[in-house]
Amino acid sequence: MKNEELSPRQILFLKGYLDPKSETFSNALQSALKAGFTQEYAENITNLMPNWLSEAIGSGPIVEKAEKNLEKALNDDEKDYKIWWDATKFALSRLKRDKYAERLEHTGADGSPLTVNLVKFDDNSNDSIQPTTV
Repeated sequence: MKNEELSPRQILFLKGYLDPKSETFSNALQSALKAGFTQEYAENITNLMPNWLSEAIGSGPIVEKAEKNLEKALNDDEKDYKIWWDATKFALSRLKRDKYAERLEHTGADGSPLTVNLVKFDDNSNDSIQPTTV
């Protein structure tokens, strides 16, 4: 993400958080509060890890390199790239989930619902197993 795409509040946060000369350097909570984010958002900013933040603090270059590797793999006849290809898939599926993560659906055979056995415990020691479809 380019600086012109960042909001003034995001830029102020990044300056406080990433600049070693800042009084809030490396303190996400204080940097976010100083930038004007709400208390709740400031307390959770690194857990939420919005794209603009993850790109600014380091996953951006990794994603960029992984995307270049992906392009090379798609355009190159050489098939001896297993290690970097695996690293590329790993990086993109985790750092750029919204675009590259593999969607997994858990279903039974042929797409049917899963049947899960639930154990019911009661005070009379009449434990029972009841199949439940989810």
